[in-house]
Amino acid sequence: METIRIKVNNYYGNPSYYSVMPQEIFDALELASLQGEEYATVSKDQFDTMIVEYGKKMKQWEQSKM
Repeated sequence: METIRIKVNNYYGNPSYYSVMPQEIFDALELASLQGEEYATVSKDQFDTMIVEYGKKMKQWEQSKM
């Protein structure tokens, strides 16, 4: 499994990501936060999917405002 490091504060504590965030990423971010770490290591595939789904969610939200 390929992994990447992501900045905890960019995603943990940001509720707009929660509906598209896999539990494994949330858990890794939460643990890193509790340990005072700036970065968390997560699955690159899961992260990439989360970002795509977040983009779709935000596009849908923007369209609903019109």
